[in-house]
Amino acid sequence: MSGWYPDPGGAPGRFRFWDGASWSEATTTDPSRTPPPASGAAVPAGPAGAGRGGNRGWLVALLVLAVVTAVVVVLVLRGTGGVVGGAHASEDTNSSTPTVSAWDETSTPSTPPPTTQSGGQLVTCPFTQATGSTQQRPGQLNADNLSVSQVPGWRIDTMFLQSAYDVHAQTDEVYSGWQSNIAVGLLSNADGFVDISSSAEMMMQCFASSGYYIGFIDRQDIIAGEQMTISGHAAWRIESNIYVTGERVPGDVADIIVVDLGGNRDHLGLFFSSYSIGDTARQAKVEAAIQSLAVSG
Repeated sequence: MSGWYPDPGGAPGRFRFWDGASWSEATTTDPSRTPPPASGAAVPAGPAGAGRGGNRGWLVALLVLAVVTAVVVVLVLRGTGGVVGGAHASEDTNSSTPTVSAWDETSTPSTPPPTTQSGGQLVTCPFTQATGSTQQRPGQLNADNLSVSQVPGWRIDTMFLQSAYDVHAQTDEVYSGWQSNIAVGLLSNADGFVDISSSAEMMMQCFASSGYYIGFIDRQDIIAGEQMTISGHAAWRIESNIYVTGERVPGDVADIIVVDLGGNRDHLGLFFSSYSIGDTARQAKVEAAIQSLAVSG
């Protein structure tokens, strides 16, 4: 799929155009406002973009091994009905497309490739076209009618997630390059997120095995899948240890909770969090936040 993608050379905040067969010589820092380059033409760089976030876990670009359309995800996930029937993301055998980075919370490529890797297989992670901007209430993070209490002392942060929208987050730096977080957002039915259990598994696969965790070596589920109720609304929780190499910590404890928000909405609610394995102080804060999850109406 042609479009602007994060520069495969690794330059932070810079994008290079892929025409379906080769990379352009031209680059830009503002893909949303830069037209495709004409053959042989240089593209003037936009204003300097922000650098990547410091978090390898939730704030490092997604490692993409192949480009597939989100339609594949719709077909895969819509075929997995039932509240308690989990589903794995599908394998993608497309190997003709470029390997690039594309899950960067500091900038939004026009058409990032929606794939990641899990267990040696390519799995589809949709890039949503849905948008939303829920008004925030004091002391809370809100996405539609889903809310969670803010963690005192943690920083309100902006987070770009390719499969979710209307995302509102807090982060706390563990050390330079590694952060803990909590966040809420929405998952669009149009992207295949129609079932709470399969949607939770899909999101955990994308988080656990993606470029968020560059040194990813293993995922071990603490809660492999648990139905719960939030303010009378059905929800599904997966909690996993995500192990990495090359960091000061062994990895993260990651939580994914997908909630049916009711009212014939065209989306599901999403809560996600991470804290370093063995970090009991931040664990207590994240668990308190999870206990505060609520759905209004």
